[in-house]
Amino acid sequence: MNMGALWENIQGAALNYGPKILTALIILVAAYVIAKLLAAAVKFMIGKIGLGSSEARADLQNTIGSAIFWVVMLVASPLILEPLGMQGILEPLQSMVQKFLAFLPNLIGAVLIFAIGFVVATVARKAVTGVLSAANVDAWAARAGMGEVTGSTGVSSFLGTLVFVLLIVPIAIAALDALNMQAISGPAKDMLQTILDAIPNIIGAAIVLLLAFVIARFASSILGTLLPTLGIDKIGNKIGLSKELGGGKSVSGIASTMAFAAIMIFGLIEAAKLLNFAILSEMLTEILSLGGRILLGTVIIAFGVFIANFLAGIVAQSKSGKNMAGLIKVAIIILASAMGLRQMGIANEIITMGFTLMLGSLAVGAAIAIGLGGKDAAGKLLDKWVKKL
Repeated sequence: MNMGALWENIQGAALNYGPKILTALIILVAAYVIAKLLAAAVKFMIGKIGLGSSEARADLQNTIGSAIFWVVMLVASPLILEPLGMQGILEPLQSMVQKFLAFLPNLIGAVLIFAIGFVVATVARKAVTGVLSAANVDAWAARAGMGEVTGSTGVSSFLGTLVFVLLIVPIAIAALDALNMQAISGPAKDMLQTILDAIPNIIGAAIVLLLAFVIARFASSILGTLLPTLGIDKIGNKIGLSKELGGGKSVSGIASTMAFAAIMIFGLIEAAKLLNFAILSEMLTEILSLGGRILLGTVIIAFGVFIANFLAGIVAQSKSGKNMAGLIKVAIIILASAMGLRQMGIANEIITMGFTLMLGSLAVGAAIAIGLGGKDAAGKLLDKWVKKL
């Protein structure tokens, strides 16, 4: 092989491709420098904004900075490949970059909308929380018993977070609209719109539950203070209810707890109606109705026990009334129990049948006892009738 010809070919290739390779390298270096500078600038701006904790901010800086770097390199790649004449790779890459550049304004707009909205929502949350904390709302809420509902969060922080959610949801919807990608943004937008439409009902239900809780606490406290002064606990001791309750529980304490539960169930029913939870609302209504029947039945039985003890005490004071007092007490308690259980709606037919059979048995027993005890007198009377005939 002629070395001179080979050298001439190498020189020709170097002269032909050398400038192209050099141009591609210059563009590559320039793109790399620009990408690094843009990534560093974005990281600096994110650091100055001060979003979230230091760790979260560092992660966000690295993620967005890396994304900016590779976006710049992707946009510059056709410029790098063009001097080299790689048409097979260049044309698909140019098409992809053109589509990306066409979509880039929408993406930038969506990011800016969400970023600005996020900052506004965060500022609003901090402002609401700060103003409410300065107004000592948490202390007033704790006195009303709301501290048990919000826990360690506090009412001011809870309301601040609520304001943040109310602002960020429509902002997210606006950002998705800016993307103009129905295949992706359409379902997400519909979901957020559903949440946004439900927020008024959720807030209404929360307010109803909050008011119900405050009223229930107030009513329970009033009953717990008022009933003992009216002598309810003493009456409970006299009729034996306090002994049956055990555990140091009082009638007034049970009554205040039941009042609290009833008011809260009312609140839950109304909240379920606001949230369109028909099944839950109907179930709670049935529970409340059943609770009312059970309460009334319990009152009937308790009143029957009181009457039974009262009458038995009066009868027992007579000379031969001890046995009769026991019978009267048992009979009245059985009658009151039957009436109470029937009011509760617990197996009405069985209770009616049992009570009827019991009365019938007592009547038959009384008849048999009278018949056996008076057979001699009946025989003498029958002999007189026979002699007269």
